[in-house]
Amino acid sequence: MEDTNADLSPRPAEPHPAADLSRRFSIEEVGFFEGTEKLLEVWFDIPSPESESRGLRDIPMSFWQVLLDLAKCHVLSKCNNEKLDAYVLSESSMFISRNRFILKTCGTTSLLSTVKPLLKTVKKFYPRSEVKDFFYSHSPFMKPDLQLHPHHSFNDESTYLDTIFPDGAAYVLGRINGKCWYLYLVESIENPLQDPDQTLEILMTEFDSELIGRFSKLSYESAEDLNKSTGLNDLIPGATIDSYIFEPCGFSLNAIVKEDMYFTIHVTPQEECAYVSFETNVVGECYKSLINKVLDIFKPGSFTLTLFANKAAKCNFSHSADHDGALSNYTCLDKQISLFSIYNLTFLHYKHNSLYNHNNK
Repeated sequence: MEDTNADLSPRPAEPHPAADLSRRFSIEEVGFFEGTEKLLEVWFDIPSPESESRGLRDIPMSFWQVLLDLAKCHVLSKCNNEKLDAYVLSESSMFISRNRFILKTCGTTSLLSTVKPLLKTVKKFYPRSEVKDFFYSHSPFMKPDLQLHPHHSFNDESTYLDTIFPDGAAYVLGRINGKCWYLYLVESIENPLQDPDQTLEILMTEFDSELIGRFSKLSYESAEDLNKSTGLNDLIPGATIDSYIFEPCGFSLNAIVKEDMYFTIHVTPQEECAYVSFETNVVGECYKSLINKVLDIFKPGSFTLTLFANKAAKCNFSHSADHDGALSNYTCLDKQISLFSIYNLTFLHYKHNSLYNHNNK
């Protein structure tokens, strides 16, 4: 794969002549939208001779559509290669590989309503399959009262998941009275996953309203123009990109890098609820260069960074997420390292130096 540590600076292009690059979107104008996503990732063990198949990718699309209907979202576009199917959804993304299912949904979607049908569907097609690892996570919602049950609170969510996974574990990382991140985890201690697995997330808030407002059709005629102008095309060179600009504003992008490696970006540009997420499972020993590229494009005032890694991952230990804190122009306010049976996790929260220094005068 491409070296994610290479110094490949974005090459900006000019927006189209009618572009409104000073456009701002307010809640009064376009309404509130919950950009914070719920993230579900499930690894399955599909034993031989079933392992000779394409696994989850052989399950007909009609079954996945049932899950999406339950979650209250639908497919907008798709890209794929020999190892991965990537779907841009009306609310974020879905990724399906041979033995891994990822569903990421924003808004008021009912993601956890898909868990039981997902397990039942996989059992139907692969009777000897078992859940290997299960992850459910999200940052606090801006307006949790608008969410559907059981998403009103993480306590309700974890209580619901406990009915499915008696050995599941719920965690809160970060400050209970500040920025935090919720995680529900089920690990297979016996015969753990042998594949390298790592997931990096950058969850961003507090933006320049004009910069974030550019993620709309008023600024760019097409998603391809937006990708080129903002530098998204150059985050990881060689990736196959599938992106979508929403009406009147908002943006989603899926990219397949190589084999079953991906990255995905979602932008909610409304001033009062602006939110951007970046997620990837690309293999790397150090993610400093990639993280700084993402920050250079979106310039958040604050962000939460998480990195999961199992024992087979190339980064080996998630502590390498920030290369000992060396991220340009930001101060690390919180750092937590968690060691689970198979995985390790680093949680970090950053504030831009200009905001941090101002708040601490």
